[in-house]
Amino acid sequence: MRHHVFAVSVLGALAIWTQIQVQAVPTSFNVQDDIKGLEDTPPYTPIPDPNANRSYVHFYEYADTSLFKKEHEIHGLPSLPSLTSEQAYKEAARLTALLKKSVPNAMIYSEQRNRKWVQLAKEEMERKGPPVKRPQLLIVVDRNPKVQELCFVLAFPKGQGEWRALGGGKVSTGNTGRKLYYVTPTGVFYNTIERIGYRALGTKNKNGIRGNGVKGMRVWDFGWQWAEKGWLPNREKGQIRLEMHATDPDFLEQRLGRPASEGCVRVAAKMNQFIDQNGIIDALYNQAAHKDKRFSSVLLKNRQSTPLAGDKLVVVDSSQIHDSQRS
Repeated sequence: MRHHVFAVSVLGALAIWTQIQVQAVPTSFNVQDDIKGLEDTPPYTPIPDPNANRSYVHFYEYADTSLFKKEHEIHGLPSLPSLTSEQAYKEAARLTALLKKSVPNAMIYSEQRNRKWVQLAKEEMERKGPPVKRPQLLIVVDRNPKVQELCFVLAFPKGQGEWRALGGGKVSTGNTGRKLYYVTPTGVFYNTIERIGYRALGTKNKNGIRGNGVKGMRVWDFGWQWAEKGWLPNREKGQIRLEMHATDPDFLEQRLGRPASEGCVRVAAKMNQFIDQNGIIDALYNQAAHKDKRFSSVLLKNRQSTPLAGDKLVVVDSSQIHDSQRS
């Protein structure tokens, strides 16, 4: 009898443990499940092959069934804004002036630096990005340890206009030499409706650091990506959730301009607000917000999104280009 009771108890415990395990692993969330007509579901792998010559998966590959397809207008979605080259240059000049006014320590580059930014952006887009379909802004980040800056680059479809750099500011990308710190991957990454970003809660960790900045700061989520483990000599790759966000204004913001993050792209609070307020890479979010309140809840209610809004973060490394030129 005693053995029987013990056996029943063990079986009962196992059943409870199994139920806990099942409940502890939620089913995967896919925005597309609840946005019918917004985006057809393509057969893609969420986490790309680390050995492939790119570091993203995006529905631009399926352009015939994407948001760019005119048939989606029947679902109540506005078309993406498209300016003439003259209108685009005028809007870019307005944003440059606003950048200088609203972001302390904003960097307006020399003509030589501007040409370099444009070159880096074009080369990375040609290697890993889709064709540019409309005039739009790219956020270009140079992870070169000696640079650690971002620049807003105005991109055009081929033959439509001359690419231009607007200006930017300091960032921090992934550090090396510290355990669990990854090297920010290069490539073209997308702020798409495949994921929903969020806003910082402003909470502090055990060291009193607000990792995503003060409450309300925007966090852009670029999904799972392969990145080199900066603490390993062989640079073995692992998966990180690539994000762009603000950082602690009291302790970490002054360290911008050098590698310091665990793999994400850190920006200053005022830069975060500039990108957020002007919807620099929120083109698809603005479109989706007309269909689903989960997207509109992430966006600022008083935002003034630029008609040059895009959806791309382009991470480059100018040090690798210099190394290849010397070899």
